[in-house]
Amino acid sequence: MDNFIINKEYAFKNLLSEEHYFQSLLQVLHSNDLLSIGEIEGIQLQLVDILTETVGYYTKNKSSSVRVEVAEQIMLSIYYTLGLFLKNQSTIKESITLIEEKGIRYLFARGEKILKAKVDECQGLLDIVKETRLEIENYAYIDTIDYGIPLFFKEYDIRFASHETPGSIDYPLSIDEMKLAGIEYMNDYLNKVILENKFCSYFDIAEIEALLKGFNKNFKHMLINIFQLVLTNYLGCILTGKGGRSLEITKGDRVYLKSIMENLSQAGLERLISEAAEKLCQELFIEDKNLIEYINRTVCNILPEVKIYIETDTLKNIFITLSKSEKDVLKYEDGKSLDDSSFRSITEEIRDCSKVEDKIEIITEEIHSLKDLVDVLSADCIFDNEFIDIFKALDDFEIALLVKNTSNDEVFNTDYGTESEKEWHGKLKVYLEGLDDMKKKEIISISQGIDI
Repeated sequence: MDNFIINKEYAFKNLLSEEHYFQSLLQVLHSNDLLSIGEIEGIQLQLVDILTETVGYYTKNKSSSVRVEVAEQIMLSIYYTLGLFLKNQSTIKESITLIEEKGIRYLFARGEKILKAKVDECQGLLDIVKETRLEIENYAYIDTIDYGIPLFFKEYDIRFASHETPGSIDYPLSIDEMKLAGIEYMNDYLNKVILENKFCSYFDIAEIEALLKGFNKNFKHMLINIFQLVLTNYLGCILTGKGGRSLEITKGDRVYLKSIMENLSQAGLERLISEAAEKLCQELFIEDKNLIEYINRTVCNILPEVKIYIETDTLKNIFITLSKSEKDVLKYEDGKSLDDSSFRSITEEIRDCSKVEDKIEIITEEIHSLKDLVDVLSADCIFDNEFIDIFKALDDFEIALLVKNTSNDEVFNTDYGTESEKEWHGKLKVYLEGLDDMKKKEIISISQGIDI
């Protein structure tokens, strides 16, 4: 018999309900002749004793009877409490031994202890949720944390309704275990919100808000999962080869993403996204195994959507362009440009210089507009690595202006313009790639916040 149970362990567990664990366990054991009808009847009598005692608590011993609906709810609570204890056993065989040797009252008492411990644990988890919360104006997110979850603890009834999930949980998780109930559901929910908050904390909150605005300008009122949107966009950034922690996806990025994904088989697409998820964890130095598992499970859920958006040419709906508010955008007004005669004279003077230091001095003293700087870089008066030296002499904002000027929604695009323009575009890319990640990210961020 023991070998039979061991061999059937996996099959049995697949038949058990997470929400109605105790009832489904008895059904599986009886249908496989592991509990006789006599043993089932004995269990039912023990359950009636616990029900009678609990009803006494419910009526404060003023009555031994209650409405049928109330009795049914109390019995469901008893089942839930028993199931909570039996779920903690490592094997079905252990559960059978406990039922046969310890009795239902013993299991119920142990289940009550677990319930109380889990309630205390969840109240601690709520404190962590509040400590790690995102300062994002999404009303479902705010209301769930500030009102909905605290209401659960105010109304949760361990003795008479442990199977219920009171409160108001409106904010959707990326992966929501709806098959759970009661304190188990709350425990799972809180742990996942903490994981989601932890992941989002790796990114600038202003960028997250810009991402949500890019997704839908009415994001404050929508039931959306912030973590999944952030994860998806950052996956896109990883696939385009961007460093740092920017969430920005441009139109050009989506063209590139489509080009590398549209001809892949299902297996090839899964492999590409899976490798990007692994690189993502390395990029952010994520070592929390629970968070890594949660990211991978969410990525699996994202995959079918990616496939559909590729086929329908609507990647903009999943890889989102950030929407910066007017207050986040710097309106750049260019300086006064040189007249044609003065410009020709300066470029000839630059061309005649044998030292790059002299060329830099002329540029810094005579060029006072972005238009003239761009024209000088394209005027065949600067050569080879002189470009790098000149870029080094410019400040970060001037470099950001050049990046903005060359981007056209595709950062570091070097494939358009005249040959002279292509040359300095390429040298600018080389210069940026030689910077450390933090400096490069800062310059790109500045460029994305400029409106030329």
